[in-house]
Amino acid sequence: MNDGQKLMLDGQWAAAAAHYQQVTAVAPGELSAWADLGVALLQLGRTDNAVAAFNQALALDDGYAPALINLGVALRRLGRLDEAADTYRRAGVALPGNAELQVNLGNVLADLDRLPEAAAAYRQALASQPGLAAAQRELERLMDVARARDAAMALNGTGNAHFGAQRWQAAADDYGQALALWPGYADAQGNLGNALRALGRVDDAIAAYRRAADLQPDEVGHWCNLSMILQADGQAESAAAAARRAVAMAPVLPLAHACLGMSLRDLGQADAAVEACRQALALDPDLIEARVTLVGVLLDEKRWVEAEEVAREAVARNPSSVEGLVSLAGALHAQDRAEEAMELCHRALALRPDHETAALQLAGALHRLNREEEAKAVCIRSLGDSPRNAETHNMLGVVLLGQGRTAEAAAAFQEALVHKPAFIAAHVNLGMTHLLEGRWRQGWAEYEWRLKDGHQLKPWEVLPDRAWRGQDITGRTLMVHGEQGMGDLIQFCRFADRRWWDGVGRSGPPAYILMRVPTPLARVISSVPGVDGMLVGDAAPDGFDFHAPLLSLPHLLAMDTVPAVCPYMEPPSDALAGWRNLFAAEQGGAPFTGLRVGLVWAGNPEHKGDRQRSVHDLAALGPLWSVPGVRWYSLQVGGRAGDVHRFPPGKVTDLSGRLGDYAETAAAIMQLDLVVAVDTSVAHLAGALGKPVWILLPTAPDWRWLRHRQDSPWYPSARLFRQTRAGDWGDPVAAIAADLARGIV
Repeated sequence: MNDGQKLMLDGQWAAAAAHYQQVTAVAPGELSAWADLGVALLQLGRTDNAVAAFNQALALDDGYAPALINLGVALRRLGRLDEAADTYRRAGVALPGNAELQVNLGNVLADLDRLPEAAAAYRQALASQPGLAAAQRELERLMDVARARDAAMALNGTGNAHFGAQRWQAAADDYGQALALWPGYADAQGNLGNALRALGRVDDAIAAYRRAADLQPDEVGHWCNLSMILQADGQAESAAAAARRAVAMAPVLPLAHACLGMSLRDLGQADAAVEACRQALALDPDLIEARVTLVGVLLDEKRWVEAEEVAREAVARNPSSVEGLVSLAGALHAQDRAEEAMELCHRALALRPDHETAALQLAGALHRLNREEEAKAVCIRSLGDSPRNAETHNMLGVVLLGQGRTAEAAAAFQEALVHKPAFIAAHVNLGMTHLLEGRWRQGWAEYEWRLKDGHQLKPWEVLPDRAWRGQDITGRTLMVHGEQGMGDLIQFCRFADRRWWDGVGRSGPPAYILMRVPTPLARVISSVPGVDGMLVGDAAPDGFDFHAPLLSLPHLLAMDTVPAVCPYMEPPSDALAGWRNLFAAEQGGAPFTGLRVGLVWAGNPEHKGDRQRSVHDLAALGPLWSVPGVRWYSLQVGGRAGDVHRFPPGKVTDLSGRLGDYAETAAAIMQLDLVVAVDTSVAHLAGALGKPVWILLPTAPDWRWLRHRQDSPWYPSARLFRQTRAGDWGDPVAAIAADLARGIV
């Protein structure tokens, strides 16, 4: 026995290692010294160094059994199991009858989950040494594992049967029992994720899919499932990461590209999302997930006709596809073809009565048609089947809001957020409900969620390094970018006035406000106090320190009241003079003692609420024509301007041909005594000019008009005439006619 072996026998591993390092330095060809050095290093926990020492020994003799055996131990400890198994097999060649060696091989194969090979190794050990306790024990354990796995696979099978019959809880129970028997059963783990998702237990389903992907990282289906549920949960970045991994693993798998398209859509990357969906469809033209996502992206981009074409192709390829029918319903709904959308939803629900998205689309179509009670019933019935569906709770809130039941609507939006905390639409709807009730600060805060929607703002508008979030901007340049409609710009540009920046806890107002506006508004916005400069059109701006969306100013200024000092804009003098001369010429010098009243009966037809806010049956305006002493002037522009020819001859003077921009409209309004308008930008313009304006409102008005009042805190010169029945303009028009007849302006 040499000195090193004595040290090892005494457990002095560090000293032994030092001894053998000296020996190998002096005699690098000493085979046993390298092998013993490896043993000492292994005992010291220096496993990587031990592997290097064993390999040095094997470089001298690749069949040296002691080095092979201990190298196998070291490799197993490092988790390099395939290498460990190969090493033990090499050792077995050197020591063909060594039973302990076969036990070691069996253990590594069991670690690799290669159970039949492990059992064969244990049996070979018992053949070499009958009754060997370690081999007998491990073989029996292996048989127990095999029996448990057989039982787990059987439970997975019954779980699949339950899942196919839509018995989600029973399926989840079986998958759970299978995993209790076999925790590493990746298929059951993925199936459990499917069942939990069907039960609406999104967080648990995400955890199950993650576990499945951890157990079986090379199975692309786990990554697709994970991506889809993360996308549904609003975790678009994480969903995209999972989808990209799936695409990298299986670039010819259509579903992987479809998953990527779904997440890119939510990230607002429309072009990339379209490309991903088209790639999926190039691989599989029948893949419904890709078609549905492509339809959604096209609708986001307001490419209505393309969206409808893609959806119709989905239905043509598979007329019984519920997803295809629902997708087409969505495309038609977006084009305000609610009746057609409703018929498709009924077809889908006939095929799948519990289909949540079909029910959601049906409720939306009924809501669009002012059939609120029916829409509410659809939502409640769907929630009976799927009580955790955030989208349905949100739709129920929208319907309740349409019925004027704001407290119940707020509760529905809050319930949606319980199940999907990052649900942008529910946050925005809750914010608008608060605003409708005059709860300004709460409303503005929730309304900020609109900015998280990647479809809403251009990339340069959300530059995080220059976003103003309330920090000190004293003496700096703030670029305020308009958003949403023309009426919103007119209403909110008042916040440029520095008087509203005092006493709100900020260190000071900006020195210069640069406002980005569309061309038609430029000439009137230039007159607004506090607007120091303008960027007109679509070019990306420069020369500012911070930027903020216009409709975020009330939140950033912590406003809890409405600044209602009007007028705060005026038409340019040249336009004003031109319209003054035009009206004077109309009179021919003779005085006019009656009322000149401007009229707007329709808004932008692409507005999602246009069906409710615009007058579509022009006969409803009939009572206005019989009011004596009133001369009517059409301020209507756009596609509905031609409606003026359907009014009784001589009753309405058409000004549309001269209304080139809002400055011209403003100058025309200044010649009138009153403007009567539906809720559209001209109503805001008249209010901002301080002119009397009577606004026709539907039963469920936009949040800015509040509830149960006839005046507006935004425009002191405004009066509000509200529908008493959804879709029926009879009462408000009659009230306007009566007040005009009495000379009330």
